[in-house]
Amino acid sequence: MRKALAVIAVVFAALFLLLAHRVLGIVQKPSWPPGPQAITSAGAERAVAAFAARDDPRPDDIGVSYAWSTAATIDPLPEGKNFFPRIFDDVRNARGSVHVLMFGWREGDIGTKFTDLLIQKRREGVEVRVIVDAYGSRAFGAAEPMFRRLSDAGAQIVVNDVLPWDEDGLFPDRSFDWRQDEVGRADHRKLYVIDGKVAWTGGAGLEDHFQNGGFHDVMVRVTGAVVRQAQALFLTSFRSHGGPLPTDLDPYFPPPAQRGTIPIALLQVVPGGFQSATQAMRELVDHSRTRLDVMNPYLTDADFIQRIEAAARRGVKVRIVVSQKSNNPQASAALKHHYGDLLDAGVRIYEYPGAVVHAKLMVADDTSVFGTVNLDAWALYRNFEVAMMSRDAKTASLFEQRVFDPDIAKSRPGEPETSYGARLGNWFWDKLSYFL
Repeated sequence: MRKALAVIAVVFAALFLLLAHRVLGIVQKPSWPPGPQAITSAGAERAVAAFAARDDPRPDDIGVSYAWSTAATIDPLPEGKNFFPRIFDDVRNARGSVHVLMFGWREGDIGTKFTDLLIQKRREGVEVRVIVDAYGSRAFGAAEPMFRRLSDAGAQIVVNDVLPWDEDGLFPDRSFDWRQDEVGRADHRKLYVIDGKVAWTGGAGLEDHFQNGGFHDVMVRVTGAVVRQAQALFLTSFRSHGGPLPTDLDPYFPPPAQRGTIPIALLQVVPGGFQSATQAMRELVDHSRTRLDVMNPYLTDADFIQRIEAAARRGVKVRIVVSQKSNNPQASAALKHHYGDLLDAGVRIYEYPGAVVHAKLMVADDTSVFGTVNLDAWALYRNFEVAMMSRDAKTASLFEQRVFDPDIAKSRPGEPETSYGARLGNWFWDKLSYFL
């Protein structure tokens, strides 16, 4: 009996270590810039058809490059009171399909109203497909009745299972996946694709604290040719979780009314090493020449902090906007450990009062990055993340005028801690930043 128990203990310990290595390990593969095989806007539909034809694709199979494309409009909207009505209007005007990829979709006021709207669209014959993260959305907890109502109305829903057990297929009648390839890998993305014509991305979930001002965030509305690539990203993600795709994909890839002229690239982080977003942002910081503005709730990655310091030391005007009071005090403490070095390098740090800063934005010279990527180890290397990067002076000015300048005007300068106890605590959390 003792030998049997010892063997069981060893097996469980080995499985735990294997899972810990899989979840916490960082793998990096060359993912940027996009090569000649990158998926273009024109080739997006063909790429989805090829992916759909694969035998049982895995979630990490979506880690592919998207070629530079174009946007017709890029419209950043700060605060839920501004962006939620616009998102709802776009969904209300949908005629063919509404596709939603969402980390945090909860059963509060805004989440329930959005669910009711989607149920109404189903009555009108609009196709609704949804990808939610089980942990972020509590899909098998408090929010389950809401998702069951949506499923009962005919929406097709798949779920990313961060915690065991991993099952695939349409919610709620899913089947066990022996590969368990979702466990430990959060799907932190927020993406809407409506009629294949409009895309939204940014940091906000369908949660009340984004609506009532508790969390300060930005969502960005995008039109143009790049929406075809966003559609491809959604549909391949949906298929990788066992969701069925229609045979005829043409209705989901309509020719854009305006392809646009703004250069834009769709970026990703996919567990297993594909990190076009991480690598593109690194390059952006390293090549900045005049200005670098960063807004992020969790800036703890030592590599990024060092790159930001280096930019300031070579004469770039660097501004960082973070929360005065974070919802993650450990991450905030880890960043404050670097305040002294950042300030000595010439970085200006601004602490935004009241609301939790949750937007993930970067403006370097005339290039802007927006999406779901936090500057911590989880988002940069381990989670599923999405972002877009535009090279356009007018778009960069929009982010400055609507977000950075007014937020900095409300903020107070960040200062290093003076007490020994606080500095010791900050040092401690910085040393654990790999796990934060």
